[in-house]
Amino acid sequence: MQSFLVGALRLRCPNCQQGRVLARWPNKIFPECPRCGLSFFREQGYYIGGMIITYGLTLAVVIPVFLVSLLLPDLKAVSHNGRFALWVLFAVPLSFLLMPYAYSLWLHLDFWLEPWTPPTRP
Repeated sequence: MQSFLVGALRLRCPNCQQGRVLARWPNKIFPECPRCGLSFFREQGYYIGGMIITYGLTLAVVIPVFLVSLLLPDLKAVSHNGRFALWVLFAVPLSFLLMPYAYSLWLHLDFWLEPWTPPTRP
């Protein structure tokens, strides 16, 4: 379980733990592991699970920060539209920051639950 999380956070292949998952930040994923050849795309729409994890992680950060911000007296002077703009300016970059890790976590979770093998190389 520990190597599963470490590999996901390091953005490495779930099979060999060496090859990189991301070709470009934030979510350009290699079609396969450059090291072992494991396919990172099992089917059409595979990374919808990664998008759900991104959404959940973003909410897990935004909601506690929002609740703490309710205690700040200076924020009450800002209009509702101003507060909404601040939350959008906080949540959108946060989701982009968390996206690669969520996609890698999804890939590692799926591989951990139902491992598949890379094609044999000549």
